[in-house]
Amino acid sequence: MKIRLIEPEPPNLNTFSFVHLPRLGLPLIAAKLKAHGHDVVIYAPQLAPIDWQDVYSADIVGISTTTSTATTGYDYADDIRPHGPKVVIGGSHVTFMADEALAHTDFVARGEGGDDLMLELVECLEGKRELEDVRGLSFLRDGVAVHNELRDRCANLDDLPFPDLSAIHGSENLHTTPIMTSWGCPFNCNFCSVTAMFGKKYRFRSADSVLAEIREKRPRKIFFYDDNMAADRRRLKDLLRRMIAEDLVVPWSTQVRTDVTKDEELLDLMKRSGCSIVYLGLESVSQETLDSYDKHQTVDDIIAALKKFHEYGINTHGMFVLGADSDTAQTVRDTVAFAMKNKIDTIMLNILTPLPGTPQFNELDAQGRIFDKRWQLYDAHHVVFVPKNMTPYELQREVLRGYMRFYSLRQWLKYFFTFRFAKLLFQSWGWWIIRMWRKDKRNQAFMNALKTLRLRPEGHP
Repeated sequence: MKIRLIEPEPPNLNTFSFVHLPRLGLPLIAAKLKAHGHDVVIYAPQLAPIDWQDVYSADIVGISTTTSTATTGYDYADDIRPHGPKVVIGGSHVTFMADEALAHTDFVARGEGGDDLMLELVECLEGKRELEDVRGLSFLRDGVAVHNELRDRCANLDDLPFPDLSAIHGSENLHTTPIMTSWGCPFNCNFCSVTAMFGKKYRFRSADSVLAEIREKRPRKIFFYDDNMAADRRRLKDLLRRMIAEDLVVPWSTQVRTDVTKDEELLDLMKRSGCSIVYLGLESVSQETLDSYDKHQTVDDIIAALKKFHEYGINTHGMFVLGADSDTAQTVRDTVAFAMKNKIDTIMLNILTPLPGTPQFNELDAQGRIFDKRWQLYDAHHVVFVPKNMTPYELQREVLRGYMRFYSLRQWLKYFFTFRFAKLLFQSWGWWIIRMWRKDKRNQAFMNALKTLRLRPEGHP
């Protein structure tokens, strides 16, 4: 069959807008489908334009969405279906909002196992299988939604094919190779959808499997897509030692927790194997807020970790979440001051965003504190709920001011005159993106609308 897969582009600018990294779900599905003889192309508009005539002539079109791209995914589906292809939408958002998605698409793929689900769906369309037999599939039968039982989680990640990045139209524009070595996270932060989607139990690929993929793809740079690559330190040490021994050292980056810095042997291996930057889910510089997020780390842990990473010459990208019930406008200001004092190289000031499927969404929704469900705004750069100690506008304003303070002309000049040109590049990106975000007429209209709301939770002046 002719199958076309699409990953919609994020709707708004953010600090990753210059980093074109497709998620790995569709390339993994493409690898499985191509191995069974199907004609598969992936469109990722960040890398190259979509050939809509090619899409319209497909037998099946699969669309992968997050919450912020769900609206675009629905628009794509509404446009494609009249041309004939059957459309299936998957991803974290529709896993928890399947009924909503079925108003726009023929099928919804829920949970894990999209590669096998797509193969079975093809068999259904060929008349070889019944839709009710495809686990993880949702569809309408005589106008009534049918939600089949979810698929079992993949027990052995080595059984998965290597994601086929060559199937992406415009893959020549991909300068960093994304590689996944584990799924899941046991920490269950109440604002994060990872555990709801992939479970609380870590699952790992073997070092043999990861090294084989690196050898096959010969990347210039690697981003390891793991939510916490150092979850099993012994496993990671083995992988890094073998990367060094087998001459597979290339610049790489990944997400880790601050506790990785308590193991100096691991830090040394990370540096020698090519680790150039770590993405740290620091979340807050308020201990009260960290505890409310169930983060299992202290502010002192953060300070010590940042110092240790810099001792080893590894750059840090700090990711904060602002808007918890214990946060105030001063918390936002303190966060930026903390980042600058502790020399974090780049930051993301994420606005707390209640994603469907998370405990936080259920809690805030039950309290009537979510005032905007336009999913394109659920990108961590727009306030969509009522904070406890600020108006929505105050939180939005303080985050923008915080970005402008961190990515300021003064900071840019400091890096320029001290010849730190690598940091100057990231500083320039941040400076440009924040200013373009403020100039966007949609964002200006959003800010003006927030000014008129003046919403606070019930019982707060």
